[in-house]
Amino acid sequence: MEFGPGFLTTFLYYFTSAAILSAIVIVKGAGMGLETGFPQEIGAIAGLAAGLIGASFNRTTAFSVQFQSQKHFLAELETALNPMGYEQVGDQDGVLVYERSSLSKWFSGKVFVQMEGNMATIASRASTTRQLQKILK
Repeated sequence: MEFGPGFLTTFLYYFTSAAILSAIVIVKGAGMGLETGFPQEIGAIAGLAAGLIGASFNRTTAFSVQFQSQKHFLAELETALNPMGYEQVGDQDGVLVYERSSLSKWFSGKVFVQMEGNMATIASRASTTRQLQKILK
């Protein structure tokens, strides 16, 4: 089940964004030219840090959990997701989709749940799946 970007894609997104922004801030703020190489060096360091942190929390991860009763599992899942602000918004090709409401949905991503037999696979941002894994296992 593939739902979102993994470590490499997420790392590259955060690395590139932070490296470029850092270099621009140094060029504009300190008045240094790109020919010195200093803005690029600081940009690379800032990009590395941002890439590692961003990928650690925001890459997509998944885990599977077994259950005895689908009805009981869905109730337990809802109990775990509700305090986090998630609610079910749809069912796409047998995959349950949960997201936060209002403005927070743009910053937190979705939770995807695919059930096959007595096994559920849950995919979301790493920070969200870590929380859910502690609750559901």
